[in-house]
Amino acid sequence: MNQPLLRYALLAIIAGVYRPADSASPSADEAKQWLERMIQSTQTLNYEGTFIYIQGPHVEAMRLVHSGDKGERKKRLMSLTGPLREIVATSEGVVCLLPKQYTTFTSSGLRQTRFPISIPSELSRLEGQYDFEVVGQDRTAGVDTQVVAIVPRDGWRYGYRLWLDRRNGMLLRSVLLDERGLPIEQLMFTDLQIKQHIDEAAFKTSVATERTGLTSAAQFVAGAASSPASAPLSQSVWKVARVPPGFEKTSHYGVAGASGQTLNEHLVFADGLATVSVFVERLGQEGTLLEGRSQLGAMNAFGVRLEDYQILVVGEVPADTVQAIAASVSREPEPIPQSSEERKP
Repeated sequence: MNQPLLRYALLAIIAGVYRPADSASPSADEAKQWLERMIQSTQTLNYEGTFIYIQGPHVEAMRLVHSGDKGERKKRLMSLTGPLREIVATSEGVVCLLPKQYTTFTSSGLRQTRFPISIPSELSRLEGQYDFEVVGQDRTAGVDTQVVAIVPRDGWRYGYRLWLDRRNGMLLRSVLLDERGLPIEQLMFTDLQIKQHIDEAAFKTSVATERTGLTSAAQFVAGAASSPASAPLSQSVWKVARVPPGFEKTSHYGVAGASGQTLNEHLVFADGLATVSVFVERLGQEGTLLEGRSQLGAMNAFGVRLEDYQILVVGEVPADTVQAIAASVSREPEPIPQSSEERKP
């Protein structure tokens, strides 16, 4: 089976009920104020705590440490159950320590990490596709919370329900809701402490990679030195004709082979909250990697073969969304180079 595309898809992806559009209401304005407060708190406060992550039958405990001192954000995420894993994210990049059976990777910065939820600072980017609502009040992790809902206006994307600390707006609980309004992914802090300062040592990995069998970032980078590099593409024969309203292409990368010819491509579309990746890979002797639908928790995928290429669309969106996008992918004929004689007038 052809594996590189699936591994890349899983790494790259490491974030409703139909409602007609209407004018902003007092509830919507209040909800936006709470969301703006949440964005500010999660980015600037110093805090650490333990949370439970639930996805179907899968339950996991994690530890989070975050620093926002002097505008320099740092984040460390550690697993408390299952295989030992750590993620340290700063403005300079993201470094993972994962069991050897997984691939360690680096990223372009903290802004790429979606935990606990990736909401743009300018909420106006979402208003065309989502409604904001104040649902009520509740109690989470022993404190009073304000419950806010982000409700999609169509069935092409998921919605959220958020529990925010009424004292400071910190996110204490998050529920991702499918197109029927049913929970498919939940996160809840069991304790969360706001601190004046967090020492730099809290963001250093506490394990020796030789002893635990983990792969370090340095080992990964050294091993990947000979791997094909990706580069932004300004032109491509691959086109995505239709995406749901509000989704825009945010990046388009290509991976070249030894001959310099682009073999694989990765396109990313986002609406400000939901993200969808489109992977294009030339097929080898192993044949098609994935055909039809596939699901893992909140993530849906749809694969199709087009000529000698595998098209794979992956995202935390409904299954119909990835299938519709995959059906709109097409390949334009490559231009035939003209000889010097043909170019003469």
